[in-house]
Amino acid sequence: MNDAVFISDLHLHPEETEITERFNHFIKWAAKNTLSVYILGDFFHVWPGDDALDAWSQSIASQLSWLSDQGVKLYFMPGNRDFLVGKRFAKLASLTLLNEPTIITLGNTKLLLVHGDRYCTKDISHQWLRRITRNRLFTTLFLRFPYALRSAIVNQVRRRSQMNRSKPPANMVIIVASMIKHMEQMGVETVIHGHIHQPGITKHTLKNGNYYQYVLSDWDDNPLLMCYNKSSGFYFDLMLGELEW
Repeated sequence: MNDAVFISDLHLHPEETEITERFNHFIKWAAKNTLSVYILGDFFHVWPGDDALDAWSQSIASQLSWLSDQGVKLYFMPGNRDFLVGKRFAKLASLTLLNEPTIITLGNTKLLLVHGDRYCTKDISHQWLRRITRNRLFTTLFLRFPYALRSAIVNQVRRRSQMNRSKPPANMVIIVASMIKHMEQMGVETVIHGHIHQPGITKHTLKNGNYYQYVLSDWDDNPLLMCYNKSSGFYFDLMLGELEW
């Protein structure tokens, strides 16, 4: 049994039926294999506000609530696509909302949890957008727009993101110096994040010590789950056994 499982970048959307099916399998897997689940952003591909709840998204919330009823603690940190997930959805899904950044402790290790886009500092346009969208005044004002307008805006963003493949790869990578500077400011040596869709574990050795970076998987094909338990520590796993994709 895992003490915690970390996931991100599912990009759930009603048109992405295969990813939704993977999520459904994950719920059944998690009920038997972990005590807690941390969702670190971009759970939804777009989310214009909690009044976006419809039959599909309510089914997602019901799945999460069912998992909570099995005794699994659920935590949610917004990403750049679902920063408008709020208390209404959280209550319906039995989620505890986390601010970004958040520090938790597993075993003897302090962990910094972030979505990850804050470290892509060469992507100037994204950092500009991030500063705006993470401003409480902006979100308060944006949520006052009619739902139809908000929905049209976020769906346009979705279409552009699917069509736009022109950004230089260098703009889409984590800038290690920015990441470690933030880790030092937060007083931690380990960070867990998603966003860049390149799962792996990296040890950064500096003069003043070692820093560990755990990057979460996206869910487009065969997602990896970042797991933790006291005997094995951190490791990646697939949902195997009874549940096959």
